[in-house]
Amino acid sequence: MNILSGIHTFPFQISNETIERLKLSTQKFKPIQELEYQDGNIFLVNQSLKKQILSEDDSQQLIYSDNNCWIVSNSRIDNREELLTRLALPINDQLSDNAILLKMYQEFGNEFVKHIEGDWTLAIWNQSKQELLIARDQLGVSALYYRLTDEYIAFSSYIQGLIEIDQDTIKIDELYLAGIMTAWITLSNNTAFVNIQHLPPAHYGLVKNGRFTLHRYWEAEKTPELHLKSEMDYVKQFSNVLEQSVKNRIQYAKKLGSQLSSGFDSSTITTVAAEIFKKENKRLTAFTSIPKEKTSDYFPEHTATDESYLSIPTAEFLGNVDHVLVRSENQSIIKNIHDSLELHHAPLHAAGNMFWIHQIYLDAQSQDIDTLLIGQSGNTTISWTGYPKGLQIKRLIKQILGYKGQEKFTPISYLQYLIAEIKNKLNNNAMPSWDAYSFINPQFAKVMDLLQKMKETGHDPTFTKSIQNKKGHVNFINPKYSKIGALWQDLAYQYKISTYDPSTDKRLVEYCLSVPNNYYQRHNTNKWLLKTAMKGRLLDDLIHQKKKGRQATDLAIRIQSEATEFQELLKSFRSNKAIQYYLDCPKMEQCLERILENPRKKEAYSDSIFLTRGISCALFIQKYQHRFA
Repeated sequence: MNILSGIHTFPFQISNETIERLKLSTQKFKPIQELEYQDGNIFLVNQSLKKQILSEDDSQQLIYSDNNCWIVSNSRIDNREELLTRLALPINDQLSDNAILLKMYQEFGNEFVKHIEGDWTLAIWNQSKQELLIARDQLGVSALYYRLTDEYIAFSSYIQGLIEIDQDTIKIDELYLAGIMTAWITLSNNTAFVNIQHLPPAHYGLVKNGRFTLHRYWEAEKTPELHLKSEMDYVKQFSNVLEQSVKNRIQYAKKLGSQLSSGFDSSTITTVAAEIFKKENKRLTAFTSIPKEKTSDYFPEHTATDESYLSIPTAEFLGNVDHVLVRSENQSIIKNIHDSLELHHAPLHAAGNMFWIHQIYLDAQSQDIDTLLIGQSGNTTISWTGYPKGLQIKRLIKQILGYKGQEKFTPISYLQYLIAEIKNKLNNNAMPSWDAYSFINPQFAKVMDLLQKMKETGHDPTFTKSIQNKKGHVNFINPKYSKIGALWQDLAYQYKISTYDPSTDKRLVEYCLSVPNNYYQRHNTNKWLLKTAMKGRLLDDLIHQKKKGRQATDLAIRIQSEATEFQELLKSFRSNKAIQYYLDCPKMEQCLERILENPRKKEAYSDSIFLTRGISCALFIQKYQHRFA
């Protein structure tokens, strides 16, 4: 596990002060080894956070050079044999990943990246061409950031170094901030800072003569439809691709852990990993977040508020899984939001979930887990449900009305909703559609012309449009702009636990996109492909479950236990002009009052999610209030 960074100046020589600022931000992770390369206007550094598991020379894993080229990477290559064959080298060659990657670059040029499978980021300096290439994987748990000015390009797999090298010119990206406030995933490679960009998945950047160009090398949307002889052929191939995606990510694990909920994705990933380990007489540890007290009394009947009801029997069924229930009793919500900002340097959409995620990492760390499996993106691949086939009157009516509720479908309920919608549209003072779930200051949203910007990108702030075709499926996967892997990479750095998501495997993504829609909804069965592939491997109760799992269902209760701290924090926002400009602080205080009045009422859960998100934004603004564009 490495943090790679570097600076290329044009044409000036790099100052030692700039280099030290770049490296300073990573010292909190206590790297155990680092190697540097510097020559005039190029500086590269790679820092190892834990002992290399492979047997190659450690120095080659950090920096490797050949034929006037230097490479740094943070990589797990899944198709080593395939690459060695392409290079006409022996399959058992013990070359380091860096050596293979550099030889691929020298043999196939910049487009070599399209042949690399796995989770990886890299940078290559070609001294002869005076050319810098930075690149990252297709969709893995990884991130690479860059900061481009007229004088230099700096890059790093951890964003803080790019903030530190020149704090005086850092500016906050207001549109990015608005996106977090309104749960809008802006389709861009922006970060929370105007000056720093996120290298998108499946892209490489090329720097030559002070000019930076961005190139996309993999397009998921161009995956052709797959036609096999029988339905069971689809099932068999799905199983093979899924199992390989898991096997690739656990091959070097000494102590393996997984996040296990009551859902299909984490259960499937844990099951496949357990099956692989059982053949080797190994065990793994599964972690399930549960509320610290019962919460089912104020949630709908179809909601699983404590996911141990399926995760416990799943672990027992598998046999070689040690199961840990994570109650997070000692986590402070406010402290956790502060800590998350210090780690990620951005406000978080799911700030209310971070307390249990951090607790899982702490528990995993205490058990010396070195590799952790997650299933963050599984609902777009592993458990993809397909899109509706044919005309469905009920769904069509809901879409026309923009109906968002979970209430039972009745003509009266729809008539009431329709009347309310008509009144709302006739009211010139009607609140914007995000009013119910966002604390964004209406005046700021107006200045930003936010609704128009959303419309231009096709975003629906009512979240009522359903995915109706393959294009919608691709957009849901978001292979061009996804930033999900960045959050997990930061957590991996923080806790020194390699974190992988098999559901983002490139070949698995391609396969799931290639399968015709009718194999996801088949024989009157939803998620038919997965359920058929995992029959007898997953619990029948899980396969036929009707409930939907929720995490952090006790969030409102936890907020109540920190009531004084929350009240004082929100009170402090009143005196901060920057926070007041971007956020509706009185509305946040009213939300907190509702939660504290009765944290067990139905609305308290969603109020808590929205409030913690708003607080995350407010604290970010407070931290960088002098850095707004």
